[in-house]
Amino acid sequence: MNNDLQRHETVPPYTRNLAATDQLKWSAEFEVPAIGADILISINSIGRAKVVGYATQDGYLGVMTVPYSPPAWWVRQNGPPGLGNLALAFGAEISPVTSKEKTP
Repeated sequence: MNNDLQRHETVPPYTRNLAATDQLKWSAEFEVPAIGADILISINSIGRAKVVGYATQDGYLGVMTVPYSPPAWWVRQNGPPGLGNLALAFGAEISPVTSKEKTP
């Protein structure tokens, strides 16, 4: 696996065309969440998280996040979440938080 992780402070140009080979790909039907937005990370039941930046890996655009209350296994494997210990999630792995959902 190519581990070409690159961090970004702003959203780089991207496409939703997952067949593209000349642009970064965003794998969700919704817009890339803004820094400061809350999202739900569905993969591995990570849960609610705050977007703090962006990253690209293997041609895909993702969001760098701080999970609010990740599962115990995540903390054992990665350590406590924080700005020094972020979780990268891609569009297909997340969903936006609706106004109906409670804040942590």
